[in-house]
Formats: sequence, C-alpha cells, structure tokens
Amino acid sequence: MFPILLLLFTVVPAIEIYLLFSIGGQIGGANTFLVVVLTGIIGAALAKSQGAALLAKIQGELSQGRVPASSFIHGLLVFGGGLLLLTPGFLTDILGLSMVLPLTRHLWAMYMRKFFLKSIQTGNMQFYSFKNGGGFSSYSGNAYNTRARFEEQFEKAQDNREESHGARQVDANTFEVDYEKK
Repeated sequence: MFPILLLLFTVVPAIEIYLLFSIGGQIGGANTFLVVVLTGIIGAALAKSQGAALLAKIQGELSQGRVPASSFIHGLLVFGGGLLLLTPGFLTDILGLSMVLPLTRHLWAMYMRKFFLKSIQTGNMQFYSFKNGGGFSSYSGNAYNTRARFEEQFEKAQDNREESHGARQVDANTFEVDYEKK
C-alpha cells in the first residue's frame, strides 16, 4: 500500500509539475493555463454525457432482470476519468481521457475485468452481504466458495419455511423465492 501512496502523492505530482513547466516553456504560461482549464471543462462535459448514457444502459439492463456488471465497471472508469480530467495536469488529462472515451475505456474495462476475476480466484477479494438477522458478514474466496456459501444460506432458509417464504430450487442454477412487501 505504501508504494501506491508514494506513487500517487509524490511521483505523479512531480511528473505533472515537470510537464506543466516544460510545456509552459514551449507554448507560454497563459496558453498552458488555457489548455488545463479547457481540458477540465471538456472532460467534465464528456464525463457527464458518458455517465448519463451508462446510467440509462444500467437502468435498461436492470429492468430486463440482468446484472449490469460490465456497465458498473464502465461507470467506475467514467467516474475516475472525470476526476482525473478535473485534476490540473497533462498526465492526468491523458489518463482521464483514456478512461472516458468509449474506445479506450473498453480496453481499461477488459483489464479491470481480468483483475477482478483473478482477485476472486485467488481469494484476495472480499464480499460483503447483509444477514437476515441484521449486520454485515464478510468472506473471501473464489467463485465456487461464493456459490457454496449461497447454497448453504439457501438451505438454512429452506429449513425454516417462515423465513424463506416458499423458497425452492428450480434447477442447479436457479432458485425461486416468493416475497411479500411490508
């Protein structure tokens, strides 16, 4: 964790200052200031439009009963890219634009998806769920452990029909549960 913090709060700002002075020496201080302000304005507008499009896509996927995992990753990238575009500097602007523009964002999303899958498979990712009795429980592990834990909780709920509200297993991958809105 320390190397990452060192990179974020020492090395990246040092590179940004170097680039600002170098480019400012070539194009002038006023033009450098204008470029930094314009990239912030354009980046914020681009992040807003891309974010709105992603929000509509997420709502559409949810209304069709699908989990919008890919859209959430893209949404995180657009949010992070928007923050980087608002940060003054050329390096952060390049990274931010690559996260906001759809073509390069797909490359970032593929990398993030591989990172998440690897973290899940090695057990380095934590999952948090809300328990029936209240409070949160956390566990880590691969996808098999996650499914096994879900099935264990399902069996407990099925043993107690009052809590499960008629839960039943349709096939190996599908569970049906009746619920009542209170």
